[in-house]
Amino acid sequence: MSDDTARDYLRSIMPTRAMVDHFVSGQDAETEISVDLGGIMCNNAKSAYDPEIGWVVCDGVRGGSVDGSRGFYSYDPVDGARTSIHHADKPCRIHTYGNSFTHCDQVSDGETWQEYLAAHLQESIRNYGIGGHSVYQAYRRMRIVEPDHPAEYVILNVWDDDHFRNLDAWRSIRMGRQGRFTLPHLRVNLETCEHEERENICPKADDLYQLLDDDWVWETFKDDPVLKAVMARTGNGEDQAALEAFGATDLANAGSDAVVYQAQTEAALFATRCTIEKAAAFCEGTGKKLLILLSFSSRSIRQALSGNLLFDQTLLDWLASTGYTWFDLRDVFREDYARHSVSIDDYLDPLYNGHHTPRGNFLFAWGIKDWLVGQLDPKPLPYH
Repeated sequence: MSDDTARDYLRSIMPTRAMVDHFVSGQDAETEISVDLGGIMCNNAKSAYDPEIGWVVCDGVRGGSVDGSRGFYSYDPVDGARTSIHHADKPCRIHTYGNSFTHCDQVSDGETWQEYLAAHLQESIRNYGIGGHSVYQAYRRMRIVEPDHPAEYVILNVWDDDHFRNLDAWRSIRMGRQGRFTLPHLRVNLETCEHEERENICPKADDLYQLLDDDWVWETFKDDPVLKAVMARTGNGEDQAALEAFGATDLANAGSDAVVYQAQTEAALFATRCTIEKAAAFCEGTGKKLLILLSFSSRSIRQALSGNLLFDQTLLDWLASTGYTWFDLRDVFREDYARHSVSIDDYLDPLYNGHHTPRGNFLFAWGIKDWLVGQLDPKPLPYH
């Protein structure tokens, strides 16, 4: 890898001071919108720095919801869960963790799949999802929340890009854009089947200002495996360095962009396997039942409906060999699409708006309803 090329790339994704200021403060850089959400005054900021899990979500009102509307987002000040609408006054035995497809970006508080389920099951379901989180970050949030606010059942929702996020030390490297920040992550070696947990490189909020220092950024990230993969995939002939970074030297003679992506994908899926094992051990040790839920972008659903090869087949094979309880949401879309006589794009359009629309969240909820009810003991009131 050319040091000059890699260093220029890192320079191009360094944040501005204003970006760091706004991330640290939890205030949006562009627009100040002050709205009273039941006595909570908030703006349209999405997230703010957190040393343990990278960032947390903020009360806000943001655009991008269905039919050009705004979405209203608020959170419990005690445990940080998204505000419960249905049966919030009742004891809760189901907690959900994951990224924005758990949090349910682009819909208001009452339009999440958790709330559709809660209304039907007649019991609260807590939503601890955070947009942009990896599987590993979701697990870390689980470790933070559950000791003080325990639940009997824990759903770990794994979305398709979350695997890759496990490996990100600084999200901007993989995304190629400014305004993304550092996070706790995993380093993995496919050859030795080993992994290492890595803390946030910026353990304090003030440390984020180091991202404005060209020399610090280079010295800190020049050997980052994800950077090596990004550089290799730009056609700089550094395929082997990227493969070695993931412990995928058995692929070294193939020498192509596709092979680098394959290595990164398998490293990402292996990181998810390691995280699931950690979550399972935590749940077993604390008397909880772990439920693993696989959810997907419209692109991945489109691939599944078209009958294409699945990018996560090795993870599916591994899950099938374990005793874990898991569910693949692609099966819901396959079954539902079979009842339609429209194109795949026309079928998916009302279900996705980047994230799931309210209609998409309803399909999500109804698709996992029977599976979830089957795990609960005693059954929810409607199923007594």
